[in-house]
Amino acid sequence: MKLATTKNYILPVWLMCLSVSHTQAQTPDQFYQLLEQLPHSSYSSEQRMGRISEGFLGALYVDGNLGEGKDGRFDRDPLYRFDVFDCTTYVETVLAGALSSSQETFDSQMRAIRYQDGQVSFVTRNHFASADWLINNQNILRDVTFEVAGEATKQAVTTINKPAWYKAMGVERLQGLPPEVDKTERLRELHRLGSQLKVEQVSTAYVPLTALFNEQGEVNHALLDRIPSGAVISVVRPNYDVTELIGTHLNITHQALAFRIHGTLYLRHASQTQREVVDQDFVEYFSHYLESPSVKGFNVQQPRF
Repeated sequence: MKLATTKNYILPVWLMCLSVSHTQAQTPDQFYQLLEQLPHSSYSSEQRMGRISEGFLGALYVDGNLGEGKDGRFDRDPLYRFDVFDCTTYVETVLAGALSSSQETFDSQMRAIRYQDGQVSFVTRNHFASADWLINNQNILRDVTFEVAGEATKQAVTTINKPAWYKAMGVERLQGLPPEVDKTERLRELHRLGSQLKVEQVSTAYVPLTALFNEQGEVNHALLDRIPSGAVISVVRPNYDVTELIGTHLNITHQALAFRIHGTLYLRHASQTQREVVDQDFVEYFSHYLESPSVKGFNVQQPRF
């Protein structure tokens, strides 16, 4: 995720089968038809999430691809789309789809997941995973990090400086506005709104990589088996200092879904490095971060529905 340009900054499966080929981007009609074909009475939430997320494998990664729609004050990118994703918009789309059975219910669920109290505006968007997104979605998610890691669970503590984040924004943050809009004045307005927000200290529970892997790099399979299939996984970088880029520290910089397929746990996510939605072996993915100075673990959220 590009910290200097992303609009979410999260800064902030069960599957019928494992697909290894890239799929074409779904049209809205195809997506809504799929929702109708997955009635809640016949499919579990895990199954619905698996089928929906699988349909987007191979879709392109495009950072900050959603906004407040055609009437947005600051960002007129679409409220949702099905052809491109970043890590958070991918998770949001899958969750909203799994909760829905029609276009109308999907629209409502997507708004509820992306915005505080479902109220669409730039300021009410759940920009920060640790301060907004996870907290405001506890009606559909349950933090099971401690159930996975037990006494090995750690807490990442940081200060999310929202006023400084807003102040660091440039005119490039204003998306899709018509030529007649004075963008300089509109940016000043956005800065003023941000200056009224609070500086927040947040704490994020995480499974440390030292609990998943021992000193020899061997995997703790008992811990791995406790990660629910269909869980939302957030990559934790405790007190990650990106103030020079965006004005604040962070705890979370990436989000994904975990699905167990034929006994193996996979991370399904919109990958910035691979530039598309992919499946990656969960253990292999996190093994690359064992020597990372900033990535220390992951938070686990199980859907309640």
